[in-house]
Amino acid sequence: MTFRFFNYPIPVLLVTLGFFAVPFVIFFAIASLYDLDFDHVGMILTRIQPWQYVFSFLSAIIAYGLITKKKFGYYLFLCFTFLILTYNFWMVLSVSLGKKFFLAGIRIKTDDIVWNMGITTVLLAIAFYFLRREIAAPYLSTTRRGWRIKYRETHPIPFHWTNADGEREGDGLTINISKNGVLLPLTKHHFLNPGDPINLLLKLEKENREPASISVQGKVVRIDKESDGTEIAGVQLQFLIAQKEEKQIYDSFLHRVFAPRYPVSNPVQFFQSEDKTYNGTLLNVSLEGLYIESEVVLSASEYCRVKIQTRSGEIAVGGVVRWSNPQGKYGKPKGFGIQIDSIENKNLFRVWIWKQRFKLFHGR
Repeated sequence: MTFRFFNYPIPVLLVTLGFFAVPFVIFFAIASLYDLDFDHVGMILTRIQPWQYVFSFLSAIIAYGLITKKKFGYYLFLCFTFLILTYNFWMVLSVSLGKKFFLAGIRIKTDDIVWNMGITTVLLAIAFYFLRREIAAPYLSTTRRGWRIKYRETHPIPFHWTNADGEREGDGLTINISKNGVLLPLTKHHFLNPGDPINLLLKLEKENREPASISVQGKVVRIDKESDGTEIAGVQLQFLIAQKEEKQIYDSFLHRVFAPRYPVSNPVQFFQSEDKTYNGTLLNVSLEGLYIESEVVLSASEYCRVKIQTRSGEIAVGGVVRWSNPQGKYGKPKGFGIQIDSIENKNLFRVWIWKQRFKLFHGR
């Protein structure tokens, strides 16, 4: 769901409010169970069992952790969901075998437990929603950030930016891209602030590898500082209605960039010439490219040949280094990314890619 409220995804807000409401739900449920009005608050509180107090306190902590985007709140929520689901499975099985359960002195019937199990199943579905990469990112990120509507992929695109007045400018390679935005490294003394308009020139490629540059307006939504003191800007792209062709070129480019990537861990040899051979580890691969972890990092625009060691045999590919990452930044280890231009054994390569897809699908 992409609707937002206070910059929070609606499901996140609903789950947070649900946990926040747990203490009140328990209080009103006990009052209704014993037919007590609110003039007898003390009697209601005495009938709440110790485990219900713990349950209420834990729910309040989880609600706080989720709304403030804390890592402990995220992990507590997942652990809580798993424990409740396991507990309810055990209750249903025990009642089915004839065991009796009581809540506040009143016996729980099988129908009540099955109903509770249904609610827990919904909670489990919500847990899977929270496991999505873009939903979990604000909780697990080392920097304070929000949620993104669209998936982002680490990919270098040459860019040039100017501010609205054209007085300040900068160049570089994008850190990551999505359908609605890009993350850009900034030059020193850029003087940009969140909320500022910005003009971008992005240098893309068409399907036939022909260069295609597009101009698009944007808005700086955030500026973060890296550990080395450099700053990066998150920019929201704002294509105009008249920019249908530019938007089509950008969407077509993203379609190729977002080709499914599969995590692997295969030894590789890469070389620029026959007398210089280096070793590395292939970390991910797609039909379009691959990323190699290595102590020797090739520079952008260098041509490289790679031999991938697989159980089915050696696969040789060639391509151009599109992203050089010698410092191991932006969630990637030290290494470089290659855009594949040639494959010696295309059939073997495609079969191997299909196997990785099969492993990923059945490993989830």
